[in-house]
Amino acid sequence: MIRKTSESEMILEFLKGEFNSRRFNKDLIKALMTLKLDSSIIVNGNISNKKENFDRLKIMKIFRGYPDDGLFERFPKIDEWKFMELNEKDIDNIYYIDYDYWNELSNGTSKPIEAAKVIKNGKEIFGVSNQSFLDGVEYNKTNTFPPVILITCNDEKYLIIEGHSRMTIYGFNPSKMNGTYAYIGYTTEERMKKYDKR
Repeated sequence: MIRKTSESEMILEFLKGEFNSRRFNKDLIKALMTLKLDSSIIVNGNISNKKENFDRLKIMKIFRGYPDDGLFERFPKIDEWKFMELNEKDIDNIYYIDYDYWNELSNGTSKPIEAAKVIKNGKEIFGVSNQSFLDGVEYNKTNTFPPVILITCNDEKYLIIEGHSRMTIYGFNPSKMNGTYAYIGYTTEERMKKYDKR
């Protein structure tokens, strides 16, 4: 562990990740417009500012349903957030959420390394192009990605909350994970099973 962190920092990093996503950026901009907020609250966010933290919580509610709806339906109560460094061995213990696209892309394993194999074989899931992953692999050759967000109940198995595409790209070359970082939320086994029954 590098340091303990907070829900407010996790939310800011989650929104940063989605703001830079081609897939989710438009919906996030809509949420900002609905709340009459400027994108600087994400791009140049300050977790020491209580009003900003409150506003980002409102963005997360509209944008992703946080903390108890949408993507976060049945999301477990998190007792503690930590900021941690990752290495290539960690990829074997990191799993996708239980979602049709990621299940199919990983041949039912929920593992990024398996998804990378499927992409290499040229198989597209539900007609969705794999080009963004291939572009990401090229980008990752000379650039680093921002932290991913994971949750766990035992420090043995980690579930991706934000960063599925990045983790898939790491599946092509896990050594690229060395020296990268994650925000990890800790919950109980009972709460985790309610969120993800696998």
